[in-house]
Amino acid sequence: MQSEIENYLANNPAPQSIDVLITDANGILRGKQFPGDQLESLCKKGANLPISLMFGDVRGATPDALLVPPLVGDPDINYKMIEGSLRPVPWTKVPTAQLFLRATDKEGNNLASDPLTVLENVIKRLNDDNMFPTIALEGEFYLLDVSKSSPQPLKPANGWPSFEGPQVYALEPLREVQGFLDGVKDVAHAQSIPLTSILCEYGDSQFEMNLNHSSEVTAHARDFMLLKHAIKNIAEANGQLASFMAMPLNNNGGSGCHIHVSLLDEEGNNIFGQDEANLLAGIGGLMETLSESMGACAPYANSYRRYKKEGWSPNSGNWGRNHRLVSLRIPISGDKDKRVEHRIAGADVNPYLLCSAVLAGIHHGVKNSIDPGPESMEGQIPEAGIELPTRWREALQAFSGSEFFKDYFGEEFMEIYCRAKFTEEENFHMEVSDRDHGWCLRTV
Repeated sequence: MQSEIENYLANNPAPQSIDVLITDANGILRGKQFPGDQLESLCKKGANLPISLMFGDVRGATPDALLVPPLVGDPDINYKMIEGSLRPVPWTKVPTAQLFLRATDKEGNNLASDPLTVLENVIKRLNDDNMFPTIALEGEFYLLDVSKSSPQPLKPANGWPSFEGPQVYALEPLREVQGFLDGVKDVAHAQSIPLTSILCEYGDSQFEMNLNHSSEVTAHARDFMLLKHAIKNIAEANGQLASFMAMPLNNNGGSGCHIHVSLLDEEGNNIFGQDEANLLAGIGGLMETLSESMGACAPYANSYRRYKKEGWSPNSGNWGRNHRLVSLRIPISGDKDKRVEHRIAGADVNPYLLCSAVLAGIHHGVKNSIDPGPESMEGQIPEAGIELPTRWREALQAFSGSEFFKDYFGEEFMEIYCRAKFTEEENFHMEVSDRDHGWCLRTV
């Protein structure tokens, strides 16, 4: 830890302020600012903060249903620094550092209900069976103009008319936001985020960010959170809003988070490439657990607005090679990079939970040689596949009742997370929205 501090100070000015970041169960960054002279103390001792930071709802509220043992009274717990997470914050006016903290229990052990701990436990089960995952995350987002009464896709700053249609992979829309893109690239370099590319996606002012593949799975998920944080802050500095909502606009495509996974053995050989039976068995495990995983892969009511009957967002469980309409895709690859792409989650997902769900399904499949079922053939309409719960409460019911995920994620996490999510779903359902008024106020 001391060497990390020394290395930081050798390459950056001494911080005047420190942002401590905590990834909550929703995949939202919470935290606190500390004076710069507390850098060494924070790195070595962490900070005592409320346990509810981990389990509040999307609004940052702690539901009463959560304040039962062991959370009665919302006690402070110690959040300790995650080694390797100390980075500069380039977009601030004064020298600022940031570091990630993780939750610990009274004995100083990693908190079992922290999604990071859940992911570490899943990875250990793979490692114990000589499986070492390599992953790459892709996330989509919109740049929005919030000066209107409702958010709109960002318009060209020079006053030119917008392009018609999504203009997927077009270069001109990238040039129109070149200042923003340059800012993101500069931050990625300064914070050692392995950003490989940003491209125009399938929506007006929608973009996709890609991270380089990594065998350091937990660090990769943290880098995904870092890049989201950077993108939102750089956009704000440019007078824009970057949103990772799954479905922020009615008439545009949804934003997804895709994860590519391969498995290596202890010698670094890709076991999916060595024997494709392992790849198909991994897909079989994912197919068997897809429905139950939706409660973790789609955490909000808005998440389910992305699963339309038409479009690129998968709404049933199926698989195929080189086919973008399936939920589990085998991309074109050689034996060394043979992998599966999981395409179900929205960009609003907690990356720790997404990685946990996908790796658990793959481990289950490979270990038990599960048959994935019929393949959706390239160039053909996909097989109907497994029906997925595409409504929030249905997905939560499937997830909370899953013996599979209680086994892999741990009963403590499942109990707290599901209790919080059911409360959030109930609160959302009871809200009177503008759609209630628009459809019913004068009609009935």
